[in-house]
Amino acid sequence: MSSLLAAAVLSAASVLPLPLPVPLPVPLTPGQPAPQEQPQSQPVQVTGVLDAPDGRLKRGCKDYHYSYAVETPTSDWTFDITMQDRAGKGVNAQSLIGPNDLTSGVLDFRLCRWATKPGIFTLKGQLVSYDGTEETSVTVTESFRLRKRNP
Repeated sequence: MSSLLAAAVLSAASVLPLPLPVPLPVPLTPGQPAPQEQPQSQPVQVTGVLDAPDGRLKRGCKDYHYSYAVETPTSDWTFDITMQDRAGKGVNAQSLIGPNDLTSGVLDFRLCRWATKPGIFTLKGQLVSYDGTEETSVTVTESFRLRKRNP
């Protein structure tokens, strides 16, 4: 039985790709030491995105949605999102907290046509990333339009 297992392992190993060796930098002139490769990792910046599709106000009270994404160097962050109608009246607010909430997703909100005027709505997000005692804050704005429903 062990010879069958060994044969299976050898067969599987022969079809699996092996990692290629990483070439070392070659010195430009004889006697000059090879340059050391520097890691090129860029620090993760704090960015936030909000995106909402244009649409039509539906009859009654219905759910609508928008998407969000955040990128921070740590998992300690907050993203406070507010929504205003065309008159500047607040119609929705939500808060996300890392690491409990996902760094991207879709959020729902409810509007009632009888209480909502069609027009341009504005999403405003305040993303704050915490790294020890240092805080980095970014503001994100997105606008979308909800039109009247056709008769």
